[in-house]
This record gives sequence, structure tokens and C-alpha cells, in this order.
Amino acid sequence: MSSPSQHERYMRRCIELARQAIVSGDTPVGSLILDGDELVSEGVEAVRALNDATAHAEMEALRTASARRRSRDLTGCTLYTSVEPCIMCAYAIRLARISVVVCGARGGDEEHAVNGHLVLTDQRVPPNRPPPLVIRDVLVQECESLRSCRRG
Repeated sequence: MSSPSQHERYMRRCIELARQAIVSGDTPVGSLILDGDELVSEGVEAVRALNDATAHAEMEALRTASARRRSRDLTGCTLYTSVEPCIMCAYAIRLARISVVVCGARGGDEEHAVNGHLVLTDQRVPPNRPPPLVIRDVLVQECESLRSCRRG
């Protein structure tokens, strides 16, 4: 497993990606997927830019990783995201069999964040596979500060 300094390094990249989302008028969220030390994919929130409700940063990173791997099974991979995943992204993360999820800020409202977190960690959630290890609050202040930078 990565060290706290490695988590911070990758979360800083998520913050850079989140800043790209701000420029295009989207919610400031950035995400990336690693397999060991290999960067597999990155995702920038693009809901407004693409007029696609599913174009969350985590979903974009999952799509790219699956395409590059030619597999939807991402067992052993770690997903970093500047904001805790929503319910949709949390379920997709479970389906992709991501092994570790590292989060910066909590979700926009506590209800939303708690529900997304439960989808990530509840063993009763289909597809009834072991949930990923979830590491929270990495560079939380820096990630939360992005919310005040959001345009439109």
C-alpha cells in the first residue's frame, strides 16, 4: 500500500485535474487510477462540458482505464479522487473491482457523502464482492478549498 506522502502526491494531481474542470465551468473534481506506480488513467469532471450527467471525474477515469486495459476488471488498482464519490460513481467503482479508493474532500452534503461511502463499503451491496479499502481526508483542506473556486 502507498505511503501518506504518495497519497498526497497523487491527490495533488487530482487537485490539478479539478482545476481543469473549473476552467470549463464544471464542478471541481479530478480523479486518477493507478496500478501500483503505473498511472492508468485520469478523469476530469465534464458534466457540463459534455452535456452528460455521467461524465463525473471518477467515471471518466474508469472508462479510460477499462478501455486501456480492455477489461472492466480493475482489481488491484487504486482510484484517487478529490471529492468522495457520489452513489453512481461508488457503485461503478465496486463493479470495476477497484481495490483502494483514496478521497480528498467529503461530498457536497453529508447525506450524499455518507450514502456514497456506504455504497463503497457495505458488503451487502451487489455485486457482493469485497468492498475497496477507503482512505479519506487526504489533503482535505486543499480539496475543500476548490469548492469556492467554482465558476457558474
